[in-house]
Amino acid sequence: MITPLAIGEPIKYVVKAEKEDKSPTVWIIGTLDSFQQAKITSLLFTVDIKEGEPVVKKNTAEYGHTDFMIVKYGLKGFENFGTLKFRTEKVKLFDKELDLIPDDILKHIPLNIIHELSDVIWGENQVSEKLRKN
Repeated sequence: MITPLAIGEPIKYVVKAEKEDKSPTVWIIGTLDSFQQAKITSLLFTVDIKEGEPVVKKNTAEYGHTDFMIVKYGLKGFENFGTLKFRTEKVKLFDKELDLIPDDILKHIPLNIIHELSDVIWGENQVSEKLRKN
């Protein structure tokens, strides 16, 4: 049995570099739903069928930009991140309106933290090995 995604249940995360800090920045991250993941993936590539074989076609987004998109969609808040206050802006995706972190906040997050948060957020939409075995 596959367990449904825990959409709407954010988790608190401290990046590896701050695990030992007494007052680390706490990142509140949520699960990307399948629509959001499909949208981000479609910006990277599409698959066409040529002569009965799948052919991957690169789209307009650069690979490095996807980490920013993933964090934009998956970051739900933060605590102890200097003087910055967390806020979101409404963006329409398919027929849904989403609250996403605006670029003027996103640009203040160091690149190595963007990469780590992206990995964690993206992984929240995957079936874990534990679930796969059940």
